[in-house]
Amino acid sequence: MKKWCSLWTLLCFCLTAKAQDEFILQAATLKKGLYRSFREFQQNSPSESGDLIVKNRSTAAQIYLLASRNELVLRDAAGQEHKVKNFWGFCDGTHIYIKDNGLNVIQATGYYCTYELQGVQPSRSAYNPADMTVNALNTPVRLKKVINIVTGEILELSLFNLKKYILPQDPELLEEFRADKAKKDKLDYYISRFNTRNKPPQTGQ
Repeated sequence: MKKWCSLWTLLCFCLTAKAQDEFILQAATLKKGLYRSFREFQQNSPSESGDLIVKNRSTAAQIYLLASRNELVLRDAAGQEHKVKNFWGFCDGTHIYIKDNGLNVIQATGYYCTYELQGVQPSRSAYNPADMTVNALNTPVRLKKVINIVTGEILELSLFNLKKYILPQDPELLEEFRADKAKKDKLDYYISRFNTRNKPPQTGQ
């Protein structure tokens, strides 16, 4: 009897460990909640849940207060909202958000997940002859980044980083990239190609 109990305990332990190590690229559904670390994101295992809400900040706050374009808040049972700090990202059950100068939706997943930083910054001023005032022009800022799903390393999506760090893992694709005269306008294309041709070691594929 003791032998069977021991075997059953071992089986339950193995099944639990397997469930906890569910690689997010293989997950049938995304678990809703807060990621305190990259590891929690990678394993589709948010450590905290609750009524989490993304709140956008005004353009003025972004420019004059040097604030990010949005923030994450937790609404308690009384309806009070509290800022969430010290976290890596969160999932609403449908989309994954990474914290990087605000919350940014992960647009594509694979060996390298992609997301885009968005914001505004003050630019040159424009004179308005109608009321003789000078108004600041706000310039949208967009920056594409990639996350290595294995290591958690974050890089700007650029020609240099593709050639130096990403594509050398796929020599054939790297040669195609080097010969492509239009490559500077095809950064997303090459990340997509790389993800299609290469699977992360953790997936076991």
